[in-house]
Amino acid sequence: MADPEPSKSIQALSEELLALEEERETAERLRRIDALKDQAHTLEPLDGVEDMALADYDRDWLVRYTYNSNAIEGSTLTLEDTSLVLEGEFVPSDSPARYVFAARGIADGMAYVREYAKDGRKLDEELIRRIHEVTALDLQPFARGTFRPYGHLARITATRVKTADPLEIRDDLRSLIDGLDGSDAHPLLKAAGFHAMFENIHPFMDGNGRTGRQLLNFILLGHGYRPVVIKYDADRAYARSLEAWQVDGDPASFCSTLLDCVEQEERAFTDLVEGLRRNRP
Repeated sequence: MADPEPSKSIQALSEELLALEEERETAERLRRIDALKDQAHTLEPLDGVEDMALADYDRDWLVRYTYNSNAIEGSTLTLEDTSLVLEGEFVPSDSPARYVFAARGIADGMAYVREYAKDGRKLDEELIRRIHEVTALDLQPFARGTFRPYGHLARITATRVKTADPLEIRDDLRSLIDGLDGSDAHPLLKAAGFHAMFENIHPFMDGNGRTGRQLLNFILLGHGYRPVVIKYDADRAYARSLEAWQVDGDPASFCSTLLDCVEQEERAFTDLVEGLRRNRP
């Protein structure tokens, strides 16, 4: 069922994030993560050995990211299957072809995300459409990069979430982007808020989750953080944390999940580089 006024949540988002940032535990976690990010930046530039090690890590990261983002949406591809699919020479016979195309799309879309962030592209409707177009490779061409048409009411399975009316999608996205651009909240909380509200709007006929996670990483990269993997879990903790924010107005659980992921990735980078430097003869 569509929500005729999702703009109410969007308009309240900045104040909600600022209030969360003032909480002691959240503020401390943000300071800890930013200290890790600053530490990582002091390690640059990397030498040739470190660059190769980071490239290996990023390849493994992409497999994990693709597997988890696909699995959250119901894919039956295993982590090993996903690795082989991304190598380009494997099509599992016991999984639907759409999951193979979806995996390829996630990997290709992430390449665009990294390039757009590197180029300093602005988050806007055009970029959102383009990321969906290249990510949702399992959809029919007419549905890629195209917002839900009038009358198409999206339903998020097994949740109480009501998505935006198709006629309000453009206005809601513009309000969300403009509101966060003008917000003084911490970039990590703004990234979390964008993701939660983007999924609430649910602008496309399908592929919103995968696209939303791509856009989340675009925002993180744009603010100097490493991209993250949100892990699939059978208990649907990720989906339930989003629902708690979208329906009950409780951002704490999802923000905590995202901060955990960001801290893990920032620490992994510093541990990798510092470990190489410590072990040199």
